Amino acid sequence: MTEGEAQAIMDRHARSFAPAARLLRRADRQRVAQLYALCRTVDDLADEDGSADAVRRLARIHAALRLGSDCDPIARDVQILFAGRVDGLAAFGDLIAGVRGDLGRVEIADMDALDAYAHAVAGTVGIMMASLFDVPRAFHARAADLGKAMQLTNICRDVAGDALAGRRYLPSTLCPASPAEIAAPTPRVATDIRHAVTVLLARSEDLYASGHRGLHALPPRVRVSVAIAASLYRGINGVLRDRGFDPMVARAYVPAPRKLRLAVGAGIGVIRRNDGHPAAPMQENTRA
Repeated sequence: MTEGEAQAIMDRHARSFAPAARLLRRADRQRVAQLYALCRTVDDLADEDGSADAVRRLARIHAALRLGSDCDPIARDVQILFAGRVDGLAAFGDLIAGVRGDLGRVEIADMDALDAYAHAVAGTVGIMMASLFDVPRAFHARAADLGKAMQLTNICRDVAGDALAGRRYLPSTLCPASPAEIAAPTPRVATDIRHAVTVLLARSEDLYASGHRGLHALPPRVRVSVAIAASLYRGINGVLRDRGFDPMVARAYVPAPRKLRLAVGAGIGVIRRNDGHPAAPMQENTRA
């Protein structure tokens, strides 16, 4: 994938991170764009395509990464990007396994299953970012928590759209309704949806806080960019809270003036933070 192609994919889809990435040095921005584009391509194969050919290609990419083969362009680009960085390469393989599990009907059973899913499709991206910038392994769990936090925000925002696609990421223990029942909710189902969103947003806030405590392990410009992107995503949580935790009204988005305030606040907060206080590593991931 060329530099221009990767940047175009990130500009088109990464509404939170693409603007923040402009703060990076060009070489770092290129690597981040390449990572985003590769992850997005894999996700689209499962989420938007989902055909038998797409399923076979995901399996081929996964096998190529395990074997060190360059038989697929995606596998080749991933191996080039993570040359000498085994944690990043392994995390990309875990991402593929996660998105393969996203094919067809999805009904998450409980919080443990949701945490495993969020780690597979988003926590891995945090680990890849950390690996890409040579962050010590002790901080990878913090990076994974930040990715999982964003994924929970996504899930809460997209309840209606996911239901129409036959998917329910709200745990059955919180909302036992089927995707079809969520798409046209009765008052009882609507209450369960709001309850589930309330619980998941609280969990995501804990994960955002955990991830933030590891930001200082990143290089300065990368640290600011990630902090801004996370703050913009976290802003969706605030929009959903303002709506009484109801994601069915309309797809939540953060208005431009609020985005600007969040971005400036996040950037200033990271810059002002006392570098004399080291980032807090974690020895293992925090799973709920």
